[in-house]
This record gives sequence, C-alpha cells and structure tokens, in this order.
Amino acid sequence: MAKQNNKDQFVAVSSMFTSGNVRRMRDIETLYPTAIAKSLKINHSRYIQKLYKPEEFSMKQLGTLANLLEINIQLILDVVVKEMAPSLKVNKRK
Repeated sequence: MAKQNNKDQFVAVSSMFTSGNVRRMRDIETLYPTAIAKSLKINHSRYIQKLYKPEEFSMKQLGTLANLLEINIQLILDVVVKEMAPSLKVNKRK
C-alpha cells in the first residue's frame, strides 16, 4: 500500500514534466522533496542543493528519478541541459 501511495504522490511531478511546466529543476522543490530524496538515496538538503545545481545529479540519479516518476529520462535531461546552457557558452575566435 505504501508503494502505491508514493506513486500517487508523484503523479503531480510526472505531469509537470510531461506538460512542460518544469523549466528549472528547482520548480519541483516543494513537491514531495523528502520522499524523492529518500528514493534517490540522498539526504533532503543535498537533494535541494542539486535542484539548484542540476549538473551535480549523476546520470544514475536522473535515471532513478525518471523511473520513479514513470517518465522518459529525456524530459528531465532537457530541463537540465537548458539550465546549464548559459554556463556552456563557447567563446568564438575572432
């Protein structure tokens, strides 16, 4: 029963990703952070830090999150890459 209850909790987070409402990882900060952190096997404060610096998530953690939310990992990766884009600018030579 507890496992089903967790699935029901995460439906809101899943639908946010699938509908494109997650523009930054920190957009999901208030949605079941303790339960998600526990599922990712990291503590709550570390989870919050990673939401603000998503490049610190490991691929394994992102895969676990995708499985937990029952969504395609690409939806999460797209958000992470968009957040990282400003810091990945390439200097053009003149």
